[in-house]
Amino acid sequence: MKQKLGATFKGNKVPKLTKFLFPFSGIFRDACYALVGSFLLQYAMNSGVLNNDSAIASKQFGVITIAMMIALVWDGINDPIMGFIVEKVHFKLGKFKPWILIGAIGNVIAVICMFLIRPGDPSSASYGWAFVGLMIAFYFLWDLFFTMNDIGYWSMLPSLTNDDGERAKLTSHVSICASIGGFVMTAAGMLLPNMFISSGISYPVVWAIMAIVVSALFLISQVLVFFLCKEKERDVVQEEASEKSSLLDLFKVVGKNKELRVVVIALFLYYLASGVLTGGIGLNYFYLNIGYGSGRGGLVSTVISVMYVLGMVGSQALYPMLVKKINKQKILTIFFIVMMVAFAGFLLTCFPLFGEHPIAWYGGELAAIDSMDFGFAFGGTMFLYYLFPLIFFFAMGMVYMVILVMLQDAIDYNEYTFKERKESLISSWRPLTVKLGSALLRGFQYLIFISAGVYGIVTNISNTEQEFNLHQITKEDYFSRMETYTATAPQLRIIGIWIVAILALSMLAAYLLLHFGYHITEEDHKKIVDELELRHAEDEKAKETAVEETPLTAEE
Repeated sequence: MKQKLGATFKGNKVPKLTKFLFPFSGIFRDACYALVGSFLLQYAMNSGVLNNDSAIASKQFGVITIAMMIALVWDGINDPIMGFIVEKVHFKLGKFKPWILIGAIGNVIAVICMFLIRPGDPSSASYGWAFVGLMIAFYFLWDLFFTMNDIGYWSMLPSLTNDDGERAKLTSHVSICASIGGFVMTAAGMLLPNMFISSGISYPVVWAIMAIVVSALFLISQVLVFFLCKEKERDVVQEEASEKSSLLDLFKVVGKNKELRVVVIALFLYYLASGVLTGGIGLNYFYLNIGYGSGRGGLVSTVISVMYVLGMVGSQALYPMLVKKINKQKILTIFFIVMMVAFAGFLLTCFPLFGEHPIAWYGGELAAIDSMDFGFAFGGTMFLYYLFPLIFFFAMGMVYMVILVMLQDAIDYNEYTFKERKESLISSWRPLTVKLGSALLRGFQYLIFISAGVYGIVTNISNTEQEFNLHQITKEDYFSRMETYTATAPQLRIIGIWIVAILALSMLAAYLLLHFGYHITEEDHKKIVDELELRHAEDEKAKETAVEETPLTAEE
């Protein structure tokens, strides 16, 4: 039987097709996000879209850098605004799916334009400036449309079901698919360009092909969500409450809902911790400690990123089975302890606390080389670099799943206590906390490198990378310089203590908040769901009665 566009379902049993397609589409969503978020600047520097004159190219790259900094502010403003719009403006075809589709279409157009349009004549003295303007304009549009899609997508998730088991499975599958999509795109972006270039395909063509393929898959997946997935039937009272929303409700709802407030702060602390090792702080530590180049510090950092994905995906897959036997608070406590033990092991073995080198060490002299040496990466006691991160990433992934489910339960609690769900406004806090955590990490990065006395070294590494990417120095000069950018054991020790301190203190604060500040138990949530079902039934009955009692007009 043909499904009616805009069809909904009743109850807490999510339709099978929706249960499969909705999470599955997340693979391509996060892959498309990673394409732009991780590789757009790399494309701009290495694809010949900037001026051939290195001095002009430096100015163009500087303008792009400033624009990206402004975009961070725009990004922070964008999330709550889109959350408010999605909450307030509804379509006949659904509350969430139209925004998901509109955001996807706009996102794909912006991505294709950024990676395929190469305006201007390369021989012109002003070449590159047209691309800079185009890239900045479409980057802001991309951010707007992806946020539109993202808010719609993550707002739809808690609306699909109130059942604990169904919610755990669906949230688990969404998180797994998001992790897979981001990782696959990151791996492809790191490996495929060099592979294709060696086969005679130019760098711009490689990125154009990847942009087209990823964008097409993203759009197809979102079209399938729009046409084949079903939203849960909306309660008429909640529809009216949503239409009366104001932008200030973003803060009001957190101010009056203590359970939600606790979860939002814990989510921010989680994102703060999760970005320490996989972001610029961790990467620069491995460069300074193990050696510069994709075959040394870069390779170790890549393997740790793999451990991150394995740990997160493993925990997310296990969570639905575990939560059937153990309540969320016990899961929090068990994996918090596991996490702290792994943090301690990581500090003791992966930083030079007791000598010139850490316990996790290959041995011998290291040179900054540009080839993948897996014998080095797994030689000696190097496995310790990956063992402890795998353990604490697994534990952090389990905590993350608990936080996501608690966030959705807090939305139900909000409706139960304050007679309004506001899931789109509440869901906009998730990307907002990501960006707040990322912004704070940038500040920590500066503080850490200054306190360790390596800020000048890190700046030299960044400047040398930029000069090489803009073809201002040769490959030989590039690596000869990189070999001189080293740090002493005491400096590395300070960085290590900072890294583990941020990890441990952030997750400790998150645990204490959730353990002592969050009071919605599984039994409480079941009562909330039962009560909400009764209210929705009464609202539906009242609506039907009102329709029946409406007097006919003369024309009718």
